[in-house]
Amino acid sequence: MKAFFKKLKYTPFEIADALVLDLINFYEFISFYGLKIFGKYNFLKRNEILKNNYKDQRIFLLGNSPSLNNFDLKKLSNEIVIMVNRSFMHEDYDKIKPKFHLILDSKMETGEWPIDYIEIILSKNPEVNLLLNAKWFSLDKFKKYQKYKNIFWIKSKSISLFFDNFNNNIASLFSSTAVVEQGLSLAIYLGSKKIYIMGVELNGILYLMNDKESHFNGKDPDYEKSNSWHWARAMNSSSRGIRQFHRINELCKKNGIELFNLSKTGLLDFIPKDNYETILKNDK
Repeated sequence: MKAFFKKLKYTPFEIADALVLDLINFYEFISFYGLKIFGKYNFLKRNEILKNNYKDQRIFLLGNSPSLNNFDLKKLSNEIVIMVNRSFMHEDYDKIKPKFHLILDSKMETGEWPIDYIEIILSKNPEVNLLLNAKWFSLDKFKKYQKYKNIFWIKSKSISLFFDNFNNNIASLFSSTAVVEQGLSLAIYLGSKKIYIMGVELNGILYLMNDKESHFNGKDPDYEKSNSWHWARAMNSSSRGIRQFHRINELCKKNGIELFNLSKTGLLDFIPKDNYETILKNDK
């Protein structure tokens, strides 16, 4: 048994965590395809119009960590850029005008994040392809967005830490984790095999626990009232997310997809680094 654990590189507790994830994944799989029989997720098929739209082109995927402030993002105005969540608050957002923006956090559904965020994104960047959580599609406050030609809906389950089920088909149930990784799945679905990651540090919780800024625009206000129990839960989630990002990187390598980390700080040390200024001078 010890040899089995050693081969998987995980401790018994991490193995238990991974097994629970796969049980949840199995439930998500059964639930999704069960409901699909009755036509619930037919709207996902429309996402097929995005497949390979940028085949073999480089894509820049931006997170929202403090290291994003180390770049002159205006230089990305002619690049294929994916941005996420509240990145529309960046001072250069309306200059970058990312081709894709993902906002999928459940806080939008609960009202912790105002639905006005969608309107702000569309006003700053009218041509953006906006991806929203498929769970919201039938909710009353989101129904007005069902017919927007530049709004797409996606649904994912967690990526397995055991199996090589590298599914990036965003026209169906795909495998991913948090919003940056969902952006990565989108980039792959768009046909890119060279993806440059910026502003992703995987250490936001550490910053917040040490009273430091966690985002390019300061501390995440969602954590202002956190206590020790909340931090413990956040650390568990963060640890799992790092392991899953390792797994995604391994699967990208197996599938001939190159990832590059342009930020100089953080925990994304398992992805090769490159220089922002240098690659912008190179051919796409």
